Amino acid sequence: MRLFGIFRKKEKEKKKEATVTKPAEKSLLAELCGKDKELYEALSRTILLNPQMTAKGGIDPYVEKAEAYEKNRDNIKARISYQVAGEISLYEGKLAQIQKFFKKAAEVDPNYGDRKVFEYLSKKENAERALRVAQEYYTKTKKGAETKESSIS
Repeated sequence: MRLFGIFRKKEKEKKKEATVTKPAEKSLLAELCGKDKELYEALSRTILLNPQMTAKGGIDPYVEKAEAYEKNRDNIKARISYQVAGEISLYEGKLAQIQKFFKKAAEVDPNYGDRKVFEYLSKKENAERALRVAQEYYTKTKKGAETKESSIS
């Protein structure tokens, strides 16, 4: 019986070593943002993980929905639609629209907890930085997705 206890202790020690020695890996987005925590926070909440799917219909349907929701005083749905329109603008590289739609998202639902993200992206200098990083992110993830698709075929 005593032999089995020795083996268990060694297994536990190995598990501890494996978890302690692994350094935390940075995500691509974290690498691209560097030390700019505000930029990382904003992009981590607004970057599209599957842009081809979301941006398929374009911005216009989301803007129309947002305006209709706003008229009906359904502020949460209006904010979400403006946010998606802003995210698509970020993907398409349209600076003025990024600022416009995220500003509208912040205004229409002032009680939203992550409103500071929208306010951050509504400022020109912040939106320009976010746009540069997002475009680089989309370029790198697109190449990675194409490589995966070709290896599957």
